[in-house]
Amino acid sequence: MATGIVLGGAGLALMATLVSVDGGYLAILPGMLAMGLGMGLTQTPSTEAITSALPRDRQGVASALNDVTREFGTAIGVALLGAVLTAGYRSAVDTHLDTVPADTADAAREGIATAIAASDTAGAQAPALVRAAQESFVDGWQQAMWVGTAVMAVLLGYVLARGPRRTAPGTPVTAPASTGDVTVG
Repeated sequence: MATGIVLGGAGLALMATLVSVDGGYLAILPGMLAMGLGMGLTQTPSTEAITSALPRDRQGVASALNDVTREFGTAIGVALLGAVLTAGYRSAVDTHLDTVPADTADAAREGIATAIAASDTAGAQAPALVRAAQESFVDGWQQAMWVGTAVMAVLLGYVLARGPRRTAPGTPVTAPASTGDVTVG
């Protein structure tokens, strides 16, 4: 599980480091591959740890709880990283809008899609506006990926300190002390 978290965090760090306006999808592909491999290595042992922590007749409840927490975590993660990306974009785009007409600049502050749509009315400044929006998006993306990397580092620390322990086959699984000493066989 820890290896998967490290790979997921490394994937986020790669996406923060390698992304560029001109790099396209291939610039983030190594990070996406590392993150996908990390998720694959993490999800199976985490599901096993959750379902094996309850008696066999309650494992349906454990599986449902696993599904709910995974969906909830995904929604929170997307919202958090999306908010960081948006804030990073808006912060960065202001530094590029000095020569753009005020109404076009206001539209560009709303987001990259709005900025590109507003470039139709920017005249000679259209290429500069599009480039500014792209660079600002990349800035926001990098900030979001670094926040994600930090979250993964915190998660790794938690899993190493408090997470499930490897047991020999047939050995009862013991829950961490913080949730009570419950042994199930």
